Amino acid sequence: MFTVLTGRSYGPHYAERLQRMLKRHLSAPHSLTVLCDAANRPALASLGLQHRQLEPLGLQGFCSKIQLFNAAITGERPFLFFDVTLVVRAGLEPLLRFGAADPAPLIGVRDWSYPTLNSCVMQLRPGAATARVWQAYLDGEDHGTPGPNQNFIYRALQRHCPGALATWPEGLVASYRGLRKLARRDAAAAARARQAACVLKFHGRPRPHEVLRPWRHPSQTVLKHPLRPDLWRFLAEDITDHWLLS
Repeated sequence: MFTVLTGRSYGPHYAERLQRMLKRHLSAPHSLTVLCDAANRPALASLGLQHRQLEPLGLQGFCSKIQLFNAAITGERPFLFFDVTLVVRAGLEPLLRFGAADPAPLIGVRDWSYPTLNSCVMQLRPGAATARVWQAYLDGEDHGTPGPNQNFIYRALQRHCPGALATWPEGLVASYRGLRKLARRDAAAAARARQAACVLKFHGRPRPHEVLRPWRHPSQTVLKHPLRPDLWRFLAEDITDHWLLS
């Protein structure tokens, strides 16, 4: 398994907490490797996290994940990728079963806002299709880069390997902001969707630590729903139980 940590937007403790959540919610033998930039290596080493440095290659920020398609870094065996900005709140067996049964070279999340891939949780089977994504980057193809890695990945596959992309079953990976928006008008439906999800993805803001202290980060919590204090710390119990105390 892999995750990616580059830049300063998220501290190394995000990777450490991901490792703990995976250990808690995944009974199958596994190991997590953090693909990182040079700046994050010392902190990851001090935390005892297995890590590997990415090649610079002009890949910064969001685009760092494109190197997951370079088998020279990841190896040739199928693997799972998890963003650091998520909360694993339940057992991951449904994901594992689906991934084992689906032969697609890439399985990802159907994006919640746009008709594209969301790359927060992926399964890759390294081979011709995944290598073609990496080659497209090396060849300088314009698939929306600079920009979110998932746009590049999706467009490169659509151009070169249509049919190579599958998506996880709806609802296994849920958008935190999507659930909060749903809870504003239908709390019961949001509760059912939360219960069905094994992963909560925090895309953009708020980040998990901001939800726990909304008054320190009001722009993405309190001020989003000023008349709904029940939403200021929305799903804080999941964040506390699975992310903070994992």
